[in-house]
Amino acid sequence: MSSPATTPVQVTAPKDLGRDEIEQARGRMAALADVVEQPPLEARLTLRHEDVGPPDSRWVADASVQLASGRAVYAHATGGDPLHATNHAVERLRRQIRRSVGTDVAQRNEPRVLERALADQTHERRHRPRPRLKPPELRDLMPQRAPYPLPESTLDAIADLIDLDYEFLLFRHAETGEDVVVYRRDDGRIGLLHPPGSPLANEHDDLVVPEPSRYPDPIPLTRARDEMDVLNHRFLYFIDETDGRGKVIYLRHDGNYGLVEPPPVT
Repeated sequence: MSSPATTPVQVTAPKDLGRDEIEQARGRMAALADVVEQPPLEARLTLRHEDVGPPDSRWVADASVQLASGRAVYAHATGGDPLHATNHAVERLRRQIRRSVGTDVAQRNEPRVLERALADQTHERRHRPRPRLKPPELRDLMPQRAPYPLPESTLDAIADLIDLDYEFLLFRHAETGEDVVVYRRDDGRIGLLHPPGSPLANEHDDLVVPEPSRYPDPIPLTRARDEMDVLNHRFLYFIDETDGRGKVIYLRHDGNYGLVEPPPVT
């Protein structure tokens, strides 16, 4: 196995965080090299402190690892201090890396495994801080790419949703080529948002509930933003009339809007 020191780790943290804590967090990220035969090409960790929410979740760790295979894995976690948040993020990354290199791949997208993983995350998610509210006219729009560029099946996308610990995940569906969304419903199941008339409307089981976009036709981004301004949805999935691609606008924790855009089709 490779030495943890062979993996460069970039750490971004508040200026008042102690050097010892930063180096400990860096070492825990670097130790992920022990999971694979070839050391990761790069690892990144961003630590930040939230002023709202319960004390045991006010530190946030966003981490990513670029594997030698070309796949990138991501994790978001919280904790009562920087190292606890880092530990939670590293453990999630470790599980993802093991899955990506072949360990437990056969079970990763099995419905029973997914249902159990969703249940395990329920308690933590209920105690997360809510987004800060800003007047709509003060909300900036922050574009970003969907995390996975390759087409996926519904169950693989749900597994990614769990690994990333996201509310929703925009992805390109392997069967239809459509830009669709899996998200966590309030009833504990997974919603599958798709364009109206999609064959995915028939993909219905105990875990997945297909739902067409609320709009029968593509709409401009300005209309989606106007609706968010008025109704404060958690997120809004729509087909953008400018390019015909599925996108998601959502309310970020800092009170601004995020715009998740799909990767280019290659």
